[in-house]
Amino acid sequence: MLSDNESDFNRFACNECKRRRIKCARELPVCGACRTAKRHCLYEQQKRSPLTRKHLTEVEEELSLTRQILTRQYPDIDLSRLLGKLRNGASIDEIPELAEIARPKRRRVERLEVRDNMEEAQTPIMNISSLLGHSDNVESQESRFLFQVPQYLPPTINTNKDGYKPKSSSASSPLSNTCSSKFSWDERRSMLDRKLSVTDGMATTESNSYLGATSSAALINLVGGGYFLHQSKPKHQGSASQGSPSSASSIASIPIPSRQRIEHYVNMYFETYHVSYPIVHRPLFIAQMNEVVEAPPGWRSLLYMVAAIGSFMSATNAEDDDDLTLLDCAKKELSIEDLETGSLTLVQTLALISNYLQKRDRPNSGYNYLGLAARMAMGLGLHKDIADNGDSLLNKEMRRRVWWCLYIFDCGSTITYGRPLGIPCAGIDAKLPMNVQDSNLTAMTTSTPREEDGPTIYTSVRLQALFHIFSNSIYERIISDPFPSAEALLHWDTEYIGRYKSMIPSYFQEGQSVPSKFRLAHAVIHWRCRNLRTIMYRTFMLKRLFSEKHEHVNDYEARAGDICLQECSATIESMNVFWNEKKQYNRMDAWYSLYFLIPALLMPLVCLRNDPVSPEAGRWRNEVFLSQKIIDKISMICPPAARISEFISSLGVGCSTQQEHKPTEFSPVNAENMALSSIAVDESPMSQLMQLHTMLWPSSFDIEQQF
Repeated sequence: MLSDNESDFNRFACNECKRRRIKCARELPVCGACRTAKRHCLYEQQKRSPLTRKHLTEVEEELSLTRQILTRQYPDIDLSRLLGKLRNGASIDEIPELAEIARPKRRRVERLEVRDNMEEAQTPIMNISSLLGHSDNVESQESRFLFQVPQYLPPTINTNKDGYKPKSSSASSPLSNTCSSKFSWDERRSMLDRKLSVTDGMATTESNSYLGATSSAALINLVGGGYFLHQSKPKHQGSASQGSPSSASSIASIPIPSRQRIEHYVNMYFETYHVSYPIVHRPLFIAQMNEVVEAPPGWRSLLYMVAAIGSFMSATNAEDDDDLTLLDCAKKELSIEDLETGSLTLVQTLALISNYLQKRDRPNSGYNYLGLAARMAMGLGLHKDIADNGDSLLNKEMRRRVWWCLYIFDCGSTITYGRPLGIPCAGIDAKLPMNVQDSNLTAMTTSTPREEDGPTIYTSVRLQALFHIFSNSIYERIISDPFPSAEALLHWDTEYIGRYKSMIPSYFQEGQSVPSKFRLAHAVIHWRCRNLRTIMYRTFMLKRLFSEKHEHVNDYEARAGDICLQECSATIESMNVFWNEKKQYNRMDAWYSLYFLIPALLMPLVCLRNDPVSPEAGRWRNEVFLSQKIIDKISMICPPAARISEFISSLGVGCSTQQEHKPTEFSPVNAENMALSSIAVDESPMSQLMQLHTMLWPSSFDIEQQF
């Protein structure tokens, strides 16, 4: 047995000598015993709590505060009795009171301070400052991590010991009453079918695909009695399944645009689309097109897609349709074998095809291409800032631009269709693109350039990506069961969306004057934010209409409904200013305006339809009137947009004291339109609201618990 002196000596011995219980010479860096035995020598000082009155007082105060917090949070729990059980050897999992605390609450929305017992299901912490880079002033060391609402597993897979499952409501959702086998579509179109459709990108078509609760297209078809689902299908569509519509004969009959026209469309791409979504680096692309730099494999497909988008976005009339020919050329350059490869060029091509098809009213086809692009991008590690000393600053920045453009496309289409997110936030550490001029970051740049204190073509993608980072978890909550309470949504709105707004640079704040080429990108930033807030709160506005006049609506729900209508009004007013200020418009202006106008228009329209004698009815009529004026201007560029105007007129018949809006020359009133109008007019306001209610609340929503 070691003597006391030897024991004291061993307190400072290396770990190996203490393990072998031998005398340690305490030599540095390696003691003699370890040197002889060829062992790893490590000195480790033991950490012990100081046995002082000061330290004991600190521990007692901390314990007292902890007990106060727990007592306030769980007033029905006897902490002393629980501690006694634990001291007697009981396991935490065996104590019923603790199991009850961890159990998800039944038949109620989670509280603001909810902390699920499924720790592994929460959103992994991401350092927002690492995404922003070093130029942004993040609020504090603690707040920079709190940029998303914690996620949780849905109750359907998070069952407790009692096997509790949420109660389903007796009324089935209109979105779930169709057999899943009927969710199919064929969006292939012949090269000879070159007519425009309602290019709103919101799936307001005859395609039968799943649309979730946040989808405005589903809301339109419910309110309007399937207005857009009753459209006549093209005559050629019946034979679409017998073969590819883009046959060799149809292609041969349509000439491919000349090189001069393709170059013109490429320039238009960079003048319009590129300002908002710089997924392609312009100097490099132009150098490859002029054969100054060797183009990578698959580049011709990218060339055709850039030209196709340039042709479509810059068009100022309905006759410009070279983009359809260019799309087919791009697809001919691709093959199924290309999906067994991976490259940055192919990711860019697939992403552009996806976004183009959405804008060409082929939403599900675009959705499929987007999935391919996202998976390939993650396979290439674009979501990571991989340390590679041999890679130039420009190449690293190009990877970030491609990734964040793809991220924006995914988030935008997901919210549009009401589907789950395809790209999670977890595991992403690629920095946001720098706000720099292309001339300050070239292939020869070796040091990080200083960021601009003004708008650049990368400002929009930066801010849109940042918005989705802050708001995606809120979106995930509103498409999940249970639906969040108004109190929770208002808190998250202030905490996360409010923080995002505070991080928008002063030169891009709403109301600021920006150069003309950034005007649409600037407007879209704020329309996108208002659109999400409209979706978040419109359920409570509809609940207010559904409730009896004498029923009390709590302050949070009343505030939520007011915000919904305020955001709709602000969007319509902002869009009216946008269309009055610009002298010349193109399809890109028309597409994004229609995309954000429809959700904003629906709420005052539904309110007016169901409560035409409300004191607010005059304001709602004015907003509907302004919306129709905007749509009339859009119809000059995209005539099928007049279908939206017809829809407004059909739903608002008999609810307006003003002169009815006359159909434009592009929207003749035929027997089909009259029949569709009667669907909405003859249906009672209450039955419309019942349809809306069962769609906007999840199918397991218990009406008796909420109304």
